[in-house]
Amino acid sequence: MEQNQAGHPRERRGRLADVVAEKLKEEIISGSFSVGSKLPSENALAQRFDVGRSSMREAVRTLQASGYLESAQGSGVFVRTDKPSVIGPVDMSLVGGYTMSDLFEARVAIECQAATLAAVRLTEHHRQVLQSILNSASEPGVSQADFVALDRRFHRQIADASGNPLLLYVWDLISDSFVEYSTKVIGLPGRLERAHEDHRAIADALFAGDVETAHARTADHVLVVQQELERASRFVGRALINPEHSSGRDRA
Repeated sequence: MEQNQAGHPRERRGRLADVVAEKLKEEIISGSFSVGSKLPSENALAQRFDVGRSSMREAVRTLQASGYLESAQGSGVFVRTDKPSVIGPVDMSLVGGYTMSDLFEARVAIECQAATLAAVRLTEHHRQVLQSILNSASEPGVSQADFVALDRRFHRQIADASGNPLLLYVWDLISDSFVEYSTKVIGLPGRLERAHEDHRAIADALFAGDVETAHARTADHVLVVQQELERASRFVGRALINPEHSSGRDRA
């Protein structure tokens, strides 16, 4: 684990990931990694920037969320553009006066407990339904709208598999906010692919009856996207406020 003087390990890693993302972005802008080129492996990048693989992974996700990088399943990560995103920060507000941060906190409380119970109580029926959802999400050309619907079904099915009707009831209370949030973020570069990978990891833990891993993968699935959005918003905001800093090849 990467060490620092203060702060929670996840927070320290997040700050370091921001620094590394900025350095990697500068190498993209300078042409060290040209548009269309494939990035070196995660391990090679971590060595290049002298950081741990977890920080490197988060830095790459930040640049994917802000549009500089894109992943191709089974092929690696490629440079998508050397220009800053112009989409601006994602609107974090939700209907009802809530925010995405409110939703993330509620999801961690509800979904981590649901996954913990589902890892123990999963029935063959729930296993088949979850696998069917994953298979549908894997189909080539799945639309964003279809994926959002599958995303909702996936998490609701885990709440149902917990065997606790109150957990399912509470999940249904946040379902509309979940769909609103998912619809807003699913178009971000690489978000659909990363969400699908997370779903597979969660399902694998549930199928194996691995309580600790199911809980951890679920927490990471929610918290990592929260961190991605917060960092990408700061990252894109800096790029748009200081465009001269993001166009190094145009400077005399």
